[in-house]
Amino acid sequence: MRRVLEIVTTVAAVFRNPDLRRVELAWGASITGEWLHFVALGVFAYETGGAVAVGVVGFVRMLPAAAIAPFAAFLCDRFRRERFLVAVALVGTVALGGSAVAFAAGADPVVFALAAVAAVALTLYRPAHQALLPSLARTPEELVSCNGATSMIEGLGTLAGPLLAGLLIAIGDVGAAFTAAAGCLLGAALLLARTRVEGRIYAAAEQLHLGRDLFRGFSILAREMHARLIAGLMLAQTFVRGCLNVLVVVAVFQVLEADTAYVGYLTAALGVGGLLGAVAAFTMNGRRLAAPFGVALLLWGLPIALIAAWPNEAVALLLLGVIGVANSIEDVAGFTLLQRLVPDRVLARVLGAFWGLAGAGVAVGSLVASALVEGLGARPALVIVGAVLPLLTLAAWFRLRAVDAGAVLPEVELTFLDTVPMFSPLPIAAKEQLAARLIPLSFAAGEPVIKEGNAGDRFYIVVSGELEVIKGGRREIVRGPGDYFGEIALLRGVPRTATVTALSPVELYALEREDFLAAATGHSAGQAAGDAVVAARLAST
Repeated sequence: MRRVLEIVTTVAAVFRNPDLRRVELAWGASITGEWLHFVALGVFAYETGGAVAVGVVGFVRMLPAAAIAPFAAFLCDRFRRERFLVAVALVGTVALGGSAVAFAAGADPVVFALAAVAAVALTLYRPAHQALLPSLARTPEELVSCNGATSMIEGLGTLAGPLLAGLLIAIGDVGAAFTAAAGCLLGAALLLARTRVEGRIYAAAEQLHLGRDLFRGFSILAREMHARLIAGLMLAQTFVRGCLNVLVVVAVFQVLEADTAYVGYLTAALGVGGLLGAVAAFTMNGRRLAAPFGVALLLWGLPIALIAAWPNEAVALLLLGVIGVANSIEDVAGFTLLQRLVPDRVLARVLGAFWGLAGAGVAVGSLVASALVEGLGARPALVIVGAVLPLLTLAAWFRLRAVDAGAVLPEVELTFLDTVPMFSPLPIAAKEQLAARLIPLSFAAGEPVIKEGNAGDRFYIVVSGELEVIKGGRREIVRGPGDYFGEIALLRGVPRTATVTALSPVELYALEREDFLAAATGHSAGQAAGDAVVAARLAST
């Protein structure tokens, strides 16, 4: 009961912030619209051309998203992310509304073409939303809570969207579901239009290096070992998800021998499980996420194979629910790790690259599943697809255990960063990345750390010991543990204004000039605090 109360309190804290509340509600509207469209499009494609059509539509729908999303996400790093979200929500609204009109007019090719446009918008929505969350979190636990709330809302949307689609198709037609999906995206745009996230300083005025900047997300995923591992396993999950998108429809008709509406009900089971999984995700330790991530991947694959072994409608609902639970835990753990491993200034591009590759994974999975069904039958296809993630996860298990150590720094570094006014307002992901760049230094008594008139190259935080500060030949102040110095030369671009010498053996943390400036000037509250500190210290001279 105590844990339940803690979860309720955590969720309430997330929604107490008006901007965060609007962002999360808009996410819920978008995910509901996405699943409304997904189910309606799947039924429409199956009735048009059978299982092969479902697979081909899945491929054609996701291919443009896979090609465009990684590069369009660059705009999300350069401009306000909440405004970018409004734009993509409006594009999705127009595409889904147009799908309803095209369906009513009998223009099937237009329905499929607009599905690709909607997929681009919905694919872009995800990295922008996920890149926005770290700017709102201040502790590892709070970041997990934000991602947990996102996953919980996604579970609700994954439940509501398919159920509503099944109901609308049963009492009306596919066009009604397309119309409802457009309404959801319009609601998301209206919510986001009232949102303004303060703090992050945007880079629109920075010099543009188009080739380098557009491909930055891919280069970071390729270069950073831990980010590459997490993203690689999550991309394997998207391939399996693409397979499952086809196999759910095929299983309803060929394995379970159920009616059309059951596609929506079976898909809704993912939403129920996702909701339960999101609640479970709140219990995860904010600093140790790789192990639950790996277990979730195991549970993502095994139930798919079990559907073939036990073809029963009730059992299939239960197994899809288990996948939904695993999906939420995998999402919360995986995206939290990526948010903490990747610098905020390129986070949208990295997530855009991921979702672009994810779109390709879903597209390829759709084709592969269709080919497996046509060549081997529905049940063997379920078994083969279900084995993919368990085998990959077991092969990578020992490398996963090293991810937490690479993603999370000891408490002591974060504690010292919180003593610095320029750093304390930073989101937790930025603090952890900054802590990774701290350089431990030792100085003996009487040894100078910096000298007046020299160029400024580092910022220092005092861990232990005492130092004296001498300006213009006179002794002014003694600094001790938790204090800091060296910021004036870096922030004002001037030579060192004082000499700082160790009075006793001292231990320091140092930050190189570039790392300090990126952190101290990349967030409005931190920049204001830095200006205030410099002004106060110069005024005291």
